[in-house]
Amino acid sequence: MAENQPAGPAAVEGTGHRGPAHDELLQAVSAHASTVHGSQPLPGGTDASQQPSWKQYSSVFTASKAGMQNVDKEKVKRIVYEMSKDSAHFKNEQRKQAQVDARIAQLKERAASISHAELAAHQKAADAQLAQLEAGRDLSRTWLHADMDAFYASVEELDRPDLKSKPMAVGGMGMITTANYEARKFGVRSAMPGFIARKLCPQLAFVKPNFRKYEAAAAATREVFKVYDPHFEAGSLDEAYLDVTDYCAAQGMTGEQVRHPHVSM
Repeated sequence: MAENQPAGPAAVEGTGHRGPAHDELLQAVSAHASTVHGSQPLPGGTDASQQPSWKQYSSVFTASKAGMQNVDKEKVKRIVYEMSKDSAHFKNEQRKQAQVDARIAQLKERAASISHAELAAHQKAADAQLAQLEAGRDLSRTWLHADMDAFYASVEELDRPDLKSKPMAVGGMGMITTANYEARKFGVRSAMPGFIARKLCPQLAFVKPNFRKYEAAAAATREVFKVYDPHFEAGSLDEAYLDVTDYCAAQGMTGEQVRHPHVSM
């Protein structure tokens, strides 16, 4: 909190002084500008213009998900770029990135003009609002968030256990809804066009989506959720929010024990 930090003379003197806080703000904006899509900082001070275009490319398809820790990210980035660069999606992403870059330039210009006194005033107002929100928070309830990873793929593996050991994705050449962990080892992930996924993993097997099956599986999980919270909130077929406060009180358990039943407290 700013009120717990010693205020230097610049915090109370003249509106034209630019102190450390001002410099930190400007550096933060500059750092963000250097890490956005298409302009990541390069090692050794190498000029980005001297690097292959794919090395400067990032998108949702090159981001990691669970099970993708050991993926060759450079290979994924190169393949995604090469297969996307002439598409309407790629051009639209370039258009949106240009808008982001313009916005960043505006923010940098604004940051350069903010005085230390102005920044201190904004910080004080933000701290006051935060304190008000903190005072109104109810921390007496214990909530659990359930998010079932690779849900559609896991349901398919229940019907066909042989798929557990094979790279598999639910969807087709147009789009993938999810991928199992074997497929993720190759960089294949949800929301990725199937033709790119097949390029990353030639042996990838596609399974046609069956939403009646997924809805039935979701209904089964919700019966379990009701044990812990009869009034749980479903976020989607594979996601739910449970207030386990009453269950914990009745069972003499903590929220951590509900999350990990074998944990002793």
